[in-house]
Amino acid sequence: MYEFRYLLDRFWVTRADHKGLYFSVKRALPNYRRLVNEQLGWNLIVNESVIKLEKVPPKAMAWMGIQEFQEKLDYCLLCGMLLFLSDLDDGEQFLLSSLTETLEAILAEVQPVDWTRFPHRKALVRVLQYAQRTGMLLAYDGVSEGFGNDQTQEVLYENTGLSRHFPVHFGRDIMKCRSIEDFEAFSWEGEEAERGRQRIQRVYRQLTLAPALYWSEQNHSDYDYVKNQRSWLNRYLGEALGGELQIHKNGAFFVLDEENRFGLVHPRDAAIPDAALLLCAQLRDQITAGVYPRGEDDTVFLTRREFQHELVQCRGQYGDGWGRRLRELPLEKLVQELTAYMAGWMLLEERAEGVVLCPAVGKWTGHYPARYRGEPGEEDGDEPLEDE
Repeated sequence: MYEFRYLLDRFWVTRADHKGLYFSVKRALPNYRRLVNEQLGWNLIVNESVIKLEKVPPKAMAWMGIQEFQEKLDYCLLCGMLLFLSDLDDGEQFLLSSLTETLEAILAEVQPVDWTRFPHRKALVRVLQYAQRTGMLLAYDGVSEGFGNDQTQEVLYENTGLSRHFPVHFGRDIMKCRSIEDFEAFSWEGEEAERGRQRIQRVYRQLTLAPALYWSEQNHSDYDYVKNQRSWLNRYLGEALGGELQIHKNGAFFVLDEENRFGLVHPRDAAIPDAALLLCAQLRDQITAGVYPRGEDDTVFLTRREFQHELVQCRGQYGDGWGRRLRELPLEKLVQELTAYMAGWMLLEERAEGVVLCPAVGKWTGHYPARYRGEPGEEDGDEPLEDE
């Protein structure tokens, strides 16, 4: 069901921009509608202009945000723009100055904006570019980037009508939600029968969207479900995504087949993933040797000094194969980049006092071939990293 993978990999599929793909995905709806409705519990929007799968995760992660956005103001401006567009007809045109005036009024009591400030103008430029990239806006005269340098810059836009399908439909009152945790709590609320259904959807959503599903006291029932229904999970997800469900003592992973990989994957051919694989191998050796004790849930706590020490050792041993940028990167910056990458792939969790290594650290490791390291009896060679 490659059409389902297209919906997972894209925010939406529009008829205007991808006509062939739009009809292909639409024809294949019977093949994956049951998975979407029952196992995942997601809304599927299908109309004459767009097909959108509302991919609501059971737990929010940093990488799930809009990658082009850099600060909270970007999201506030996006929400304000959606309110502005909701009052326009499909195909209706408007000037940038009309939008900026409305945004000032809408955000006055939430996040005041001042268009004389360069950072505020650049934030709006990022939002406008994102809206154009996703197809919500069309620019007819002028370019959005110009507003960043000149607040009097005028641009003529057209509202395509897609913005009305942008917000997620939660199916319940969200007016009392004040944090991400409030939204996440939806997957734990309800009567006993409803909680059973929510558990199924929570497990399928996590395995579909996230790198791993770990057990905890809160979600131990999820582990029971995965253990008892592993064959059905493997079947349904395997047919939809192409891969295999792998279950360990304290975690489950749905691993894509090599020929069915799509979207952003780990590891990939880049320096940071290579460094992460090598560091994970070193950390696993240290944990196995008893240098760092494991908790009952197979997590390991390291102080920031200990984590930095292990990274220094790893770069000292394997750094020649990391590429010039990583070799020359200041240690503090390297720690920052690597922890951010590893946190995104659920290899670790950052805490104020240090880092918590997740069970996946012992699963996703890599090493350089012996010839690459130039061991005695082997000729030197520039071979790729091998992941295990």
